[in-house]
Amino acid sequence: MDIFKLLSSILGSTIIEVLRKQLLSGRQFLLRRLLLSLLVLVIVLGESVGCRAIRSIETRGPVPTIETTANPLIVPLMDRWFIMDEISDEIDDYFRVKRDVRIRVVDGVMSEGWIETWPRLGSTLLEPWHHDSTRGYEKLHATLQTVRRHAKIRVIPTGDSYAIDAKVFKELEDNDRPIGSPIGGKAIRSDNSLDVDRTDDFSTSSDTTGWIPMGRDISLEQRILRNIQQRLSQTPQ
Repeated sequence: MDIFKLLSSILGSTIIEVLRKQLLSGRQFLLRRLLLSLLVLVIVLGESVGCRAIRSIETRGPVPTIETTANPLIVPLMDRWFIMDEISDEIDDYFRVKRDVRIRVVDGVMSEGWIETWPRLGSTLLEPWHHDSTRGYEKLHATLQTVRRHAKIRVIPTGDSYAIDAKVFKELEDNDRPIGSPIGGKAIRSDNSLDVDRTDDFSTSSDTTGWIPMGRDISLEQRILRNIQQRLSQTPQ
């Protein structure tokens, strides 16, 4: 759609006609900036009006609540091999399993089972077939930033049931310098203005990049627990 037609329908034909004449007179750079500023203003005003309309609609009735799954998830007692297989199969849809410790019975006492995964880089908007980044903010964040996740699942026997505790941890990449930078982590000045200890090995640099912990990814934890609950509820006890 022509930008002049769009702004004419909103600001009026008279103002847009003046802007068009100024643009044709040679002041293209300033007019382009002005048109872009007007377009941004229109978008912002439209968003604010839309938000007020949504709020007015929400006040007409009760706000629907989002049903959350308890974490840890309590499930009935069942075959210990079966429940670990189902949980491991669900986790494998998101991560590569690093350790899989099964529930064992030692002297009549059931031990705790747990699953730990390798870290995985968050999938972006260009990777809709991967589900480790949930829709919305998490998918957008993984597209704009380099993030990774890893999971730890505990299966705790509690007498006549199991408690499935799911934790997904999220981390943000933290490089010591920009990727592709021609300057190393340490640099020596070529003049004698500084008293530099030349015995230091300035050629060494870190081979690994750091990661900043960002807490837990609750949305992915909820997805995993819902799927596990559905898997176990559709199977005979």
